[in-house]
Amino acid sequence: QPTPAPQQHHHHAPSSGHKRRVMTLYHQTNQHAATLIKQHGFRPGSSGWCGGAIYFATSTQATYTKAIGPDSHKGAMLECQVDVGRVLHQDRRCGGHAHNQAELDGLGYDSIQFNPGDGDEYVIWDKSKVLSIKQIPI
Repeated sequence: QPTPAPQQHHHHAPSSGHKRRVMTLYHQTNQHAATLIKQHGFRPGSSGWCGGAIYFATSTQATYTKAIGPDSHKGAMLECQVDVGRVLHQDRRCGGHAHNQAELDGLGYDSIQFNPGDGDEYVIWDKSKVLSIKQIPI
């Protein structure tokens, strides 16, 4: 893990004690959806191990085995800078139930990381945590 740059103290930092931790993560979808995502940002899906959320893989290769749910499509690769903040680690079934932003807020976390068996996934509910979205060649 690269060492994060020293934290600068800004007055507009969120009061919740949110710790920024920006990662480069990947999401594969179809070209139509990719265009909409680039224009309007991600929308949480309706299903998945952790519930209806926005799911990211840690490599482009991993998106091929991960994009398998009913909401998943292939053909366009998005490389995203995601502020995962404080990460709640879950088991391979994401704790066995759907999660949501209110639950994470209550626990003091910003995102979930779990590994369903084919590599780590990061899960967020708040699309504002996606700082940038860039389509890259497949």
